[in-house]
Amino acid sequence: MTGPEIITITGAAAALAVTPGPETILTIRLSSLRRKAGLVYALGTATGTVIWMVLALTGVSALLTVHPAAVQVLKIVGGLYLCFLGILAARQAIRLRRRLRHQRQATSANESEGPVSEIATVMESSTKGHLRSVVSYRRGIISSLSNPKVGLFFLAILPTLVPASPSGVDYAVLIALVLGVLLSYQLILACMASLAASAMAHRSADFVIEAASSVILLVIGIAVIVIPI
Repeated sequence: MTGPEIITITGAAAALAVTPGPETILTIRLSSLRRKAGLVYALGTATGTVIWMVLALTGVSALLTVHPAAVQVLKIVGGLYLCFLGILAARQAIRLRRRLRHQRQATSANESEGPVSEIATVMESSTKGHLRSVVSYRRGIISSLSNPKVGLFFLAILPTLVPASPSGVDYAVLIALVLGVLLSYQLILACMASLAASAMAHRSADFVIEAASSVILLVIGIAVIVIPI
């Protein structure tokens, strides 16, 4: 694999990575609540990305062009899943808001703990199961595999990046480059979101994150279903 080919592959992967989408929103959301959840979610999306690349390079994903109905099914499933995650975020926002209200009332006579201690107590009780590693990892895989735009990107672009008469090493380098760029971007994004959330620690900050994530995920989910690719 030549230098220009490596640069082209890296550029294509970077363009896909920085394009805003549900993976970006979910990485920020989970990392803002708990850094580990965001990092594990990123690993889940990386797993889904590897699956998409294997399907594209083996020609299996070309079946989507032969059967347009399969693309529509993928769009609907992906959109519904994003809407489902949006509803979960809304429920979490409502639950967090309610617990924060009760916590403020319970600690109104003792202000020594401060808002940071208060939000930590509330988040520990309200997100224990919500941010489990296995849940975050599963969501990463599902959101990646159910994203039709990611699938079509690999279907249309990835095969064109394969050099002529590729060897096993060429395939390995191609997968490593794409995966490395996408995963690095998400890991950096997760760490930045976690640090920003810590710096802005406030009793209502996590509620705002959940509420905003809910709206964005619902809008993206509906758009995926309605807008043709």
